[in-house]
Amino acid sequence: MLVAAGAAWVPLTLAVLVASFGGQPAGCGVAQAATVAGGASGSWVATAYGPPWGGINGDGITATGVNLTAGPAVFEVAVDPHVVALGSYVRVQPNPFDTRSAFYAGDTGGAIIGEHVDIYDWQGRAAQLAWGERTVSVTPAPSPGAGNLLGAVPIESSGADAVSACSDGSVGLTAAQTAQIQPDGSALAPADAPAAVLAVIAAGNQIHTLPYLWGGGHETFDLGADQAGVDCSGATSYLLHAAGLLDTPLTSTDLQSWGQPGPGRWITVYANSAHTWIVVAGIAMDTAEYGGAPVPAGSGPRWRGQALANLADGQSYVIRHPAGL
Repeated sequence: MLVAAGAAWVPLTLAVLVASFGGQPAGCGVAQAATVAGGASGSWVATAYGPPWGGINGDGITATGVNLTAGPAVFEVAVDPHVVALGSYVRVQPNPFDTRSAFYAGDTGGAIIGEHVDIYDWQGRAAQLAWGERTVSVTPAPSPGAGNLLGAVPIESSGADAVSACSDGSVGLTAAQTAQIQPDGSALAPADAPAAVLAVIAAGNQIHTLPYLWGGGHETFDLGADQAGVDCSGATSYLLHAAGLLDTPLTSTDLQSWGQPGPGRWITVYANSAHTWIVVAGIAMDTAEYGGAPVPAGSGPRWRGQALANLADGQSYVIRHPAGL
């Protein structure tokens, strides 16, 4: 880490992957937060850069290797690495997107010196010129923890090469407001989602290829691709456990009295004595084949884009959610 007088930034490793470096798939890379010791955080200069590329705006490949040439929707800034550590996260207020999301410190520039950030704006030259040069407040992204939003750079990922399950079990991110199901059947999490939601989606990505097995997932939470299968309540229990919301697997009958009554903002469980499924950030993890063909093909827990399609079975369900979510 490099430190400048009056603005010392220390990167702290977070447990979520958020950018494309070091051979990781899109949405994966070790995320970092930053902390500042004093300094005049409200007197920074902010400019804007981005496509069309060329000249002072560069070629679209950042100093940390993020490829912006296609103009993806990414919250990213160029910084002076002597002041802000590359790979850390900062909040910039105001900013061209009126967002509270963290910006990834992923690039540098010859004119970016001292307390100056250059905000990547994929909206084009007119938007960049309209922003111009402004005085902003630059503060560190918060450390993860209960009730905190993870500071993360949202990278839209789509197409056959989109990958959301990262090598360490974390999850790829999207700038969309809801989770996005990828061609392989795994899911990207909204970048602004709470840590618990990211954990639940990451857990779903770990079991979304398993077959259905009645009673599967009720003996242990140690599930994996080598498991014989999992049933509806075993899958729902596994996802809740991943976020620290459940200590032991529950049956669908048990889940009727779990948590708080009614739908949640981020996580909702539907349960009766015969079946259960979980809705997370707008998509469902369900073992019943409602809402389209399963991806991948076969029985078992799969992400479903139509979160409430299972209500078409005509049964009544108790609706529950975790407190605060």
